[in-house]
Amino acid sequence: MLEDRLLILRFNRGDRSVLHRIYDKYKDDLATLAAALLMDVSSAEDVVHDVFISFLSLAGHFKLTSSLKGYLATCVANRARNVTRRPGGMGVPLWMMCPRWPAMHRRRSRPRSSARSSDD
Repeated sequence: MLEDRLLILRFNRGDRSVLHRIYDKYKDDLATLAAALLMDVSSAEDVVHDVFISFLSLAGHFKLTSSLKGYLATCVANRARNVTRRPGGMGVPLWMMCPRWPAMHRRRSRPRSSARSSDD
């Protein structure tokens, strides 16, 4: 856990090479989890890669409040479940799948303007 905190500290300071270390450390466990949920090794690898690509966007402001492995496992499990729920599930934003995603990254829905027809 201390190693993870140090990795996240470096990650937030802009050291993108840390992502490689985190990936190497957890990829096998995360791929096993995704494969168990998807029953497909190729899709499982895609899910893990997608989670790490999305995780990269958190650089600079990620706050580790518990286990990094647990956080990533939750992201992988949620993304894998979305893949099984509907076609195109891989494109679901990370904030919809991961706990504690910063609120500032969530898209706020804009109120729809009521367009009136000029035929009235």
